[in-house]
Amino acid sequence: MMVVQVSNTMPNDSYLKPNVSLVAFYGDKPSPLQSLIQQLQSYLASQEAIRDRFIPYQLEQVHGTIIGCEGSKTKSEITSQWFYECRQEIRSIDLEGVVNYLQHQVNLPLTIRFGGYDRNQEYNFVSRDEHLYFRSFQLQPVENQLIPILIGWSWQNNKVNLAIDNLRRSFQKFNLLHKYHATPDGIDNDFYLRLGTIDSNLSAIEIKAIATNVRNLLEAQPALHISINKKDLAFVQYQDLFLIPRKTKVIPISKITAKDLNQIYPPTINMP
Repeated sequence: MMVVQVSNTMPNDSYLKPNVSLVAFYGDKPSPLQSLIQQLQSYLASQEAIRDRFIPYQLEQVHGTIIGCEGSKTKSEITSQWFYECRQEIRSIDLEGVVNYLQHQVNLPLTIRFGGYDRNQEYNFVSRDEHLYFRSFQLQPVENQLIPILIGWSWQNNKVNLAIDNLRRSFQKFNLLHKYHATPDGIDNDFYLRLGTIDSNLSAIEIKAIATNVRNLLEAQPALHISINKKDLAFVQYQDLFLIPRKTKVIPISKITAKDLNQIYPPTINMP
């Protein structure tokens, strides 16, 4: 049965900064994943159209978001930003519950597959209505920049499964809503890594050519399978969406307490 990932409109990123997110691979990464990131960054830096305008992220800075945990702190609680913005529900985040879940109950490891997606093969899953070959690498426009993004999907028994989507959905019981789960049937099984920024006004033809070259590179080499384990997860307090290391506070899930998590939320009141 074909699984279709729903293409949701990007919710309004008007939430307060600094704020909080749960991420994987911020800082240390498996060596094969490091090598792939560096390979793609080097390839992009060699492209004539963007050579002097591509700014690669530091290796430690590249990460995959599991779920944005954005919220607004009042005197008595932290209100879930995405339940409020996406479903118009005011819910208090269960900090004790989410910390206990991640430390003792979460179903990990899970495997992410990057690359090796044959454009002529059927995978019984499409992402944003596109074949996985086309989604494996994106040049995403953001304001006056392009963001090069490597995307993988959870993988088991030689096929895509919904492990990443299910993991994100599991946080709803603690009143954390993944922003692409605005509707109950929304699916977001993408696990993506931002590789840097491109400060350039490229034509549609140039963007397509660069993206196609990178996709072909990924298609031609063996698939990379990377496990996400508890040790790979951390809560981060970020100042902006780039998560620059000197501006980002990182607490591994093995070391965090509910009190620690509470303290890294911004002390603000912006909702009823």
